[in-house]
Amino acid sequence: MKVAPLLDPGITTVMNARRIILETLTGLAQRQLGVKDKNFLDPVMAGETRSMGGNGRQRPNRR
Repeated sequence: MKVAPLLDPGITTVMNARRIILETLTGLAQRQLGVKDKNFLDPVMAGETRSMGGNGRQRPNRR
């Protein structure tokens, strides 16, 4: 793919390329983790659990 920045003042090409790269890396990571569900949503991103601490244990929900 060729990119001509002077002909693309709205950076559309750059944003499309960025999305393609991020989606490809996400797909590769999901394949490596063994995720088979097409509509997978990480529980942490869904707000169901808190993220892991540095020691690998789940943080308690403190509200």
